[in-house]
Amino acid sequence: MTTNRRRASRKGAFRIGALSFAGERADIDCLVWDQSETGAQIEVETPEEVPDEFVLVMTAYAKPRACTVVWRRDRKIGVAFSV
Repeated sequence: MTTNRRRASRKGAFRIGALSFAGERADIDCLVWDQSETGAQIEVETPEEVPDEFVLVMTAYAKPRACTVVWRRDRKIGVAFSV
């Protein structure tokens, strides 16, 4: 059984997003499964291309969030939002 160590409760998001790299390379599309005030769970087609830090852009209405990878499982990635 996995222990939930999150500091904030997550809410289902199920929306399209993109991982941005400040022009260093092309953005990577993602699916945001859930998110909280402190982080999110995303899924990408090519997880091996995702660096440990990036900017997550979820919608035109939400501000981009700097992220640090906390865990990786197959195509799903857990991230913490940087302060």
